[in-house]
Amino acid sequence: MKKHSFVFLIIILFMMFLNTFSVNAASFSMSASTRQVSPNGSFTVKVGGDCIGRVNLTVSNGVLSTNSVWVEQGYVSVKVTALSSGTVTVTARPAEGFSDSDANIYNPGSRSVSVNIASSNSGSSSTKPSTNNPVKKKSSNNNLSALTVSAGELSPKFSDSNKEYSLSLPASVDSLTIKATAEDSKATVEGNGKVNVKPGNNTIKITVTAENGSKKVYTIKVYVDEAPQVYFNYKNEKIGVVRNYEGVSIPKDFNRLEYTIDKKKMDIFTNKNITIIYGLADDKSKNFYLFDKEKNELVNKFVPLTIGNRDIYVIDSDINRKNMKRSSALINDKEVSCYDFENVEDNYCLLNVINEEGNTVEYLYESTENTIQLYPAFLSICDDSNDLEDIIIYGLCGLLAFLFSILTLVFIFKKGGKNEKTK
Repeated sequence: MKKHSFVFLIIILFMMFLNTFSVNAASFSMSASTRQVSPNGSFTVKVGGDCIGRVNLTVSNGVLSTNSVWVEQGYVSVKVTALSSGTVTVTARPAEGFSDSDANIYNPGSRSVSVNIASSNSGSSSTKPSTNNPVKKKSSNNNLSALTVSAGELSPKFSDSNKEYSLSLPASVDSLTIKATAEDSKATVEGNGKVNVKPGNNTIKITVTAENGSKKVYTIKVYVDEAPQVYFNYKNEKIGVVRNYEGVSIPKDFNRLEYTIDKKKMDIFTNKNITIIYGLADDKSKNFYLFDKEKNELVNKFVPLTIGNRDIYVIDSDINRKNMKRSSALINDKEVSCYDFENVEDNYCLLNVINEEGNTVEYLYESTENTIQLYPAFLSICDDSNDLEDIIIYGLCGLLAFLFSILTLVFIFKKGGKNEKTK
């Protein structure tokens, strides 16, 4: 019995020895590919061993390609990018559930490695050769070495440190060619080549991207003379065709087209039946004008209005009606030509309007309610009837005067005859 108990004790001790050996055989380690790295350079760390599980990574003074790895009886490499100076320290910590190769829970604790960042004046002799290929630092040069334009002169003159320029161009220029050259052949330049410019203010940007991705933007503020190049005579004024339409509200359903007159280009706006231009008057006011393409002349001032839900176009043509006088009215902040009725309340006036078919019609405007309606045709008939009545009355009066004159003469002649017989 004692012999069997001794053998049983030996077996238990042997199994405990094997279990202890298995745990001690597990390993977890971490190593770096170099002891020193250049500023902003990269290196690798290896994490793992004879173990299984998730390992979380942290770094100080650097950037990791990943913050955790899965280790399974081997090593995993992680890329580390250093900052500009100091020491990069990477720490690996096994997560909960980490085990040895036999799936026994294994908590070896954290591991850390540190790599020095070489100073800019340090020699290569202080760096231990890496087992990996060295990473070459990319250029950060995003400067221009030259910047030229095909017309005008930049102000101030080009300097790689100055990022903003101005440029003034005559009215005849509608495009510009930019030539920008990077100081570093590995940098790229965006904004080179032909650029269209419009009258007034334009902004051109040239972007230089260095090899390492850093960008610098050079800006050219271009002003193209926007003075009118085409003029028309209209009611003793010179109307110049506007060339800069920034902020101008073009009437609905009108399309902008290019039109040439006397070898000069100008813009017109047209729908199916109406053509207009946008003009600058002598007093610097800007208005739309009806334009006759056959005669190349301005016909009327043209004022787009919206009253209620109706779009109308008021023109300043004459209205030949009795008992009316030309005036003006302020409708929805726009001054328009209108005709007031004599001996009628001031809140009514007559507007001359051109419709979408190009025909002229009359609208009666009432300012109190801000409403319009077609001017009734029967009022015109009444006006004509009144004129006819006046003619009839004047005619009858004339006829009566004539008959009275005849009767007077007859009476005088008869009286004279009687007097002669009496003698």
